[in-house]
Amino acid sequence: MNQVEERAKLLAQAIENSEEYQNYLKVKRQVEQNETLCHKIDEFREKNFVMHSNLEGEELYNAMENFEREHAVFRKDPLVNGYLSAELTVIRMVQQTEKTLLDAVDLDLVFTPSMEIDEEDDD
Repeated sequence: MNQVEERAKLLAQAIENSEEYQNYLKVKRQVEQNETLCHKIDEFREKNFVMHSNLEGEELYNAMENFEREHAVFRKDPLVNGYLSAELTVIRMVQQTEKTLLDAVDLDLVFTPSMEIDEEDDD
């Protein structure tokens, strides 16, 4: 096994052993004891993901305001809020780790949009 793979495994272990991830697992186990709540959380997460994937700008901002208003009571449940907050903390930790790795490696990941062909030029 090369050094990068070894370090990646150590990093994965560090994440698994982190206080943030352990807290997430603890809250996740509590949520999993309530199948109905688990289902509602999954629906919430799916709607949130679809909204963020399909909208942008002011349309996203307005949709987020409506979404937050519609789910305000749901988010007040301490278990729901605890789970979603713990999950977000772990996601941000992984995202920051990914950013750190990508910042350290000089890859040309900038892509230019393909040129559009004007159909009138085909005549």
